[in-house]
Amino acid sequence: MAIKQAMDSPVSAPLPGGSFRTQLDAAAYLRAAGYRVSKSLFNAHFKKGLIPRNAAGLFEASALLGYAAVNLTPTARIGDAQARTAAVDRLSADADWRAVKAERERLKLQKESAQVMPVSEHEDQLVARAVFFRAEIEAFIHRAGPRIIDVVRGEPDRLQDLIIWWDEATADWMDAWNGDREFADDAEGDQHA
Repeated sequence: MAIKQAMDSPVSAPLPGGSFRTQLDAAAYLRAAGYRVSKSLFNAHFKKGLIPRNAAGLFEASALLGYAAVNLTPTARIGDAQARTAAVDRLSADADWRAVKAERERLKLQKESAQVMPVSEHEDQLVARAVFFRAEIEAFIHRAGPRIIDVVRGEPDRLQDLIIWWDEATADWMDAWNGDREFADDAEGDQHA
Protein backbone atom coordinates (compact mmCIF):
# COMPACT_ATOMS: atom_id res chain seq x y z
CA MET A 1 0.00 0.00 0.00
CA ALA A 2 2.86 2.40 0.76
CA ILE A 3 4.33 1.61 -2.65
CA LYS A 4 0.99 2.39 -4.35
CA GLN A 5 0.79 5.73 -2.53
CA ALA A 6 4.33 6.58 -3.57
CA MET A 7 3.50 5.73 -7.18
CA ASP A 8 0.25 7.74 -7.15
CA SER A 9 1.75 10.82 -5.53
CA PRO A 10 2.46 13.65 -7.99
CA VAL A 11 6.07 13.95 -6.84
CA SER A 12 7.96 10.82 -6.09
CA ALA A 13 10.80 10.99 -3.66
CA PRO A 14 14.20 11.59 -5.18
CA LEU A 15 16.20 8.52 -5.92
CA PRO A 16 19.39 7.94 -3.96
CA GLY A 17 21.90 10.65 -4.84
CA GLY A 18 19.12 13.27 -5.36
CA SER A 19 17.93 12.18 -8.81
CA PHE A 20 14.49 12.22 -10.47
CA ARG A 21 13.17 9.92 -13.18
CA THR A 22 10.51 12.10 -14.84
CA GLN A 23 10.17 15.68 -15.94
CA LEU A 24 7.10 16.03 -13.71
CA ASP A 25 9.11 15.00 -10.66
CA ALA A 26 11.97 17.31 -11.58
CA ALA A 27 9.61 20.27 -12.16
CA ALA A 28 7.81 19.58 -8.88
CA TYR A 29 11.20 19.49 -7.10
CA LEU A 30 12.08 22.91 -8.54
CA ARG A 31 8.72 24.35 -7.47
CA ALA A 32 9.28 22.95 -3.98
CA ALA A 33 12.74 24.55 -4.02
CA GLY A 34 11.11 27.95 -4.61
CA TYR A 35 11.29 28.40 -8.37
CA ARG A 36 8.49 29.30 -10.72
CA VAL A 37 8.27 26.62 -13.39
CA SER A 38 5.38 24.95 -15.18
CA LYS A 39 5.33 21.52 -16.81
CA SER A 40 5.24 23.06 -20.29
CA LEU A 41 8.13 25.46 -19.57
CA PHE A 42 10.22 22.65 -18.12
CA ASN A 43 9.52 20.48 -21.19
CA ALA A 44 10.37 23.33 -23.59
CA HIS A 45 13.67 23.97 -21.79
CA PHE A 46 14.42 20.23 -21.76
CA LYS A 47 13.87 20.03 -25.53
CA LYS A 48 16.21 23.03 -26.02
CA GLY A 49 18.89 21.17 -24.08
CA LEU A 50 18.96 23.54 -21.12
CA ILE A 51 18.30 20.76 -18.61
CA PRO A 52 20.88 17.95 -18.60
CA ARG A 53 20.43 14.31 -17.61
CA ASN A 54 23.09 12.08 -16.18
CA ALA A 55 24.40 8.91 -17.88
CA ALA A 56 21.56 6.89 -16.37
CA GLY A 57 18.96 9.29 -17.88
CA LEU A 58 17.99 10.84 -14.54
CA PHE A 59 17.63 14.48 -13.56
CA GLU A 60 20.09 15.25 -10.78
CA ALA A 61 19.05 17.71 -8.07
CA SER A 62 22.31 19.67 -8.25
CA ALA A 63 22.03 20.06 -12.03
CA LEU A 64 18.37 21.10 -11.66
CA LEU A 65 19.29 23.77 -9.11
CA GLY A 66 22.06 25.05 -11.40
CA TYR A 67 19.61 25.22 -14.33
CA ALA A 68 17.03 26.99 -12.15
CA ALA A 69 19.52 29.57 -10.89
CA VAL A 70 20.30 30.59 -14.47
CA ASN A 71 16.94 30.19 -16.22
CA LEU A 72 14.13 30.51 -13.67
CA THR A 73 12.85 33.20 -11.33
CA PRO A 74 12.57 32.36 -7.64
CA THR A 75 8.98 32.79 -6.48
CA ALA A 76 10.18 34.88 -3.54
CA ARG A 77 11.88 37.27 -5.99
CA ILE A 78 8.66 37.52 -8.01
CA GLY A 79 6.77 38.54 -4.89
CA ASP A 80 9.52 40.99 -3.94
CA ALA A 81 9.48 42.56 -7.41
CA GLN A 82 5.71 42.88 -7.33
CA ALA A 83 5.84 44.39 -3.85
CA ARG A 84 8.59 46.80 -4.94
CA THR A 85 6.60 47.83 -8.01
CA ALA A 86 3.48 48.35 -5.91
CA ALA A 87 5.46 50.39 -3.36
CA VAL A 88 6.98 52.57 -6.10
CA ASP A 89 3.54 53.08 -7.65
CA ARG A 90 2.13 54.04 -4.26
CA LEU A 91 4.97 56.47 -3.60
CA SER A 92 4.58 58.03 -7.06
CA ALA A 93 0.85 58.42 -6.56
CA ASP A 94 1.42 59.95 -3.11
CA ALA A 95 3.99 62.39 -4.52
CA ASP A 96 1.63 63.38 -7.36
CA TRP A 97 -1.22 63.87 -4.88
CA ARG A 98 0.98 65.99 -2.62
CA ALA A 99 2.06 68.14 -5.59
CA VAL A 100 -1.55 68.72 -6.62
CA LYS A 101 -2.54 69.47 -3.03
CA ALA A 102 0.37 71.92 -2.64
CA GLU A 103 -0.61 73.71 -5.87
CA ARG A 104 -4.22 73.96 -4.70
CA GLU A 105 -3.08 75.37 -1.35
CA ARG A 106 -0.80 77.86 -3.12
CA LEU A 107 -3.67 79.07 -5.32
CA LYS A 108 -5.98 79.24 -2.30
CA LEU A 109 -3.44 81.36 -0.42
CA GLN A 110 -2.96 83.64 -3.42
CA LYS A 111 -6.72 84.05 -3.74
CA GLU A 112 -7.07 84.85 -0.03
CA SER A 113 -4.32 87.46 -0.30
CA ALA A 114 -5.99 88.93 -3.41
CA GLN A 115 -3.12 87.96 -5.70
CA VAL A 116 -5.37 85.92 -7.99
CA MET A 117 -9.06 85.96 -8.83
CA PRO A 118 -11.43 83.81 -10.86
CA VAL A 119 -11.37 84.51 -14.61
CA SER A 120 -15.11 85.25 -14.67
CA GLU A 121 -14.70 87.89 -11.95
CA HIS A 122 -11.84 89.48 -13.90
CA GLU A 123 -13.90 89.49 -17.11
CA ASP A 124 -16.88 91.06 -15.27
CA GLN A 125 -14.61 93.83 -14.01
CA LEU A 126 -13.26 94.44 -17.53
CA VAL A 127 -16.80 94.67 -18.93
CA ALA A 128 -17.78 97.14 -16.19
CA ARG A 129 -14.72 99.26 -16.97
CA ALA A 130 -15.50 99.21 -20.70
CA VAL A 131 -19.10 100.31 -20.13
CA PHE A 132 -17.95 103.10 -17.80
CA PHE A 133 -15.24 104.19 -20.25
CA ARG A 134 -17.69 104.35 -23.15
CA ALA A 135 -20.23 106.33 -21.06
CA GLU A 136 -17.49 108.77 -20.05
CA ILE A 137 -16.40 109.26 -23.66
CA GLU A 138 -19.97 109.85 -24.85
CA ALA A 139 -20.82 112.19 -21.95
CA PHE A 140 -17.57 114.15 -22.00
CA ILE A 141 -18.28 116.00 -25.23
CA HIS A 142 -21.70 117.09 -23.99
CA ARG A 143 -20.26 118.36 -20.71
CA ALA A 144 -17.10 119.86 -22.15
CA GLY A 145 -18.24 120.81 -25.69
CA PRO A 146 -19.27 124.40 -24.92
CA ARG A 147 -16.09 124.92 -22.94
CA ILE A 148 -13.99 123.54 -25.80
CA ILE A 149 -15.64 125.91 -28.26
CA ASP A 150 -15.15 128.76 -25.82
CA VAL A 151 -11.50 127.83 -25.32
CA VAL A 152 -10.85 127.68 -29.07
CA ARG A 153 -12.91 130.84 -29.55
CA GLY A 154 -15.19 129.14 -31.97
CA GLU A 155 -18.79 129.56 -32.83
CA PRO A 156 -21.29 127.94 -30.41
CA ASP A 157 -23.56 127.06 -33.35
CA ARG A 158 -20.95 124.52 -34.50
CA LEU A 159 -21.32 122.40 -31.33
CA GLN A 160 -23.23 119.70 -33.26
CA ASP A 161 -20.37 119.41 -35.79
CA LEU A 162 -17.88 119.03 -32.92
CA ILE A 163 -20.03 116.29 -31.34
CA ILE A 164 -20.16 114.34 -34.64
CA TRP A 165 -16.42 114.69 -35.06
CA TRP A 166 -15.89 113.64 -31.44
CA ASP A 167 -18.05 110.51 -31.84
CA GLU A 168 -16.10 109.49 -34.94
CA ALA A 169 -12.77 110.07 -33.23
CA THR A 170 -13.67 108.22 -30.04
CA ALA A 171 -15.11 105.27 -31.97
CA ASP A 172 -11.50 104.45 -32.88
CA TRP A 173 -10.62 104.52 -29.18
CA MET A 174 -13.35 102.02 -28.37
CA ASP A 175 -12.44 99.75 -31.28
CA ALA A 176 -8.83 99.72 -30.17
CA TRP A 177 -9.78 99.17 -26.54
CA ASN A 178 -12.30 96.37 -27.33
CA GLY A 179 -9.65 94.22 -29.05
CA ASP A 180 -8.51 91.09 -27.24
CA ARG A 181 -5.59 91.71 -24.94
CA GLU A 182 -3.29 89.28 -23.22
CA PHE A 183 -2.43 90.13 -19.67
CA ALA A 184 0.90 88.86 -18.36
CA ASP A 185 1.02 87.28 -14.96
CA ASP A 186 3.31 89.19 -12.58
CA ALA A 187 5.07 85.95 -11.69
CA GLU A 188 5.82 85.32 -15.38
CA GLY A 189 7.07 88.85 -15.81
CA ASP A 190 9.42 88.41 -12.85
CA GLN A 191 10.86 85.24 -14.37
CA HIS A 192 11.60 86.94 -17.70
CA ALA A 193 13.21 89.98 -16.09
